[in-house]
Amino acid sequence: KQWYQRRVRGDISLVPLKQVPMNLFLMWMIGNTLSLFPIIMTVMMFKSPIASLFGYKTTFQKLEGSHHILQKLVYILSNFVLIGMALYKCSAMGLLPTHPSDWIAFEMPKTRMEYAVGGAVLLS
Repeated sequence: KQWYQRRVRGDISLVPLKQVPMNLFLMWMIGNTLSLFPIIMTVMMFKSPIASLFGYKTTFQKLEGSHHILQKLVYILSNFVLIGMALYKCSAMGLLPTHPSDWIAFEMPKTRMEYAVGGAVLLS
């Protein structure tokens, strides 16, 4: 009986990792264009692992015993892998502010030290 429960806990902890190949294929299929379908798919790539992270206690609650810390850790880390893949997809689509030009609105304009008018220098 314990062998079966260990196997079930191992299978449950590896469920998010089984989604990685499917998500990689979807990331390749939807491309990097900004349109409705790729944005919806990217949101779904975020929604599924975040919902799994919030509900991990109910996932492991139906199993007996308290010796499944390692399986919980694998489950949580594999969900973070899926979130990282979604973040990479957002970065590839240009939705994350990762370039200096994304923050140009927050740059202070340069103050001029002097003004030149008609060959004469006017100090301010």
